[in-house]
Amino acid sequence: MPKAIHSIWWDDILGPSVGRSYPETDSLTGEEALIVFMGHGVNREAEVGYSKLPRGLVISYMKPPNCIAILLEEGENTPTIERNLLRLVKYIDFNSDAWDTELQRAFELLNELIDETSGAELLTNPGVKKLVEDMSNDRVHALTPKHVLRATVRYPKAHDYLGSDDDEVVRMLKDLEDENVLESRTYGRRVECRQCGDSDLTIELLCPHCDSNDIHKVYTLFCPKCSNQFHAVMVDDIAEVTCLSCKEPVKVGELAILDVEPLCNKCGTASNDPRIVFRCATCSKHLRGADLLAGTGLAYYPKE
Repeated sequence: MPKAIHSIWWDDILGPSVGRSYPETDSLTGEEALIVFMGHGVNREAEVGYSKLPRGLVISYMKPPNCIAILLEEGENTPTIERNLLRLVKYIDFNSDAWDTELQRAFELLNELIDETSGAELLTNPGVKKLVEDMSNDRVHALTPKHVLRATVRYPKAHDYLGSDDDEVVRMLKDLEDENVLESRTYGRRVECRQCGDSDLTIELLCPHCDSNDIHKVYTLFCPKCSNQFHAVMVDDIAEVTCLSCKEPVKVGELAILDVEPLCNKCGTASNDPRIVFRCATCSKHLRGADLLAGTGLAYYPKE
């Protein structure tokens, strides 16, 4: 079980500040707080961080400027603690005026969550029990993931047993693997940034001639009022455009888009074939082929 829980926060002028600890006899020093923050990356971009202190391993959750740090006992199952820390954070009031009470409650709840998601207690969950039974009887052969562009891993069949929260389903399947009920096997590839480990993407269009990202989209539109086609540059946050033929304003929701041609504002090149760049949504790294195939998808099978 965890040894202690700590609240710390970051001030852009003063740096890390130690808040409260529970038990109170096991508080962090300012130097240790800095080490914990560095576990989230130079720019504190990682949601979950790991740091090694002389007193033990710390797993922490970052919700800027706040950070919740869990000090572990030696030999603790770190993936189990991380999953339950992620379950815990939605119950923490980060705006609390009574952090002593808040941390004690969080520490006790964390231990309850660990108990509920491990050992015999895990198998008393009705959904888990039914899932294990159906997989054992081969009514469900395997739980295969469905990867979506948002980088969410979904196990659609598991939703019937474990609920519709994708992140919680993944954590529950890993809990079952820890208990030797299920085993994971490779299943396809998924996006994973090799710099920060995140999987969320942003898509950027670049001019194929000069690589500028200063691009407008020129739309070929059909006017419902005069039935003519016209060209317009449509930017964000507009409600209507004026038809160049009949000079009447037309609501954007009523326009039919016939074609789109990106136009570079830097060099003036118009092209239907812009260069498409994938970037990590967390650290902005340009994702190349190795990043787009770096992650390993996992399917879960009954433990043999």
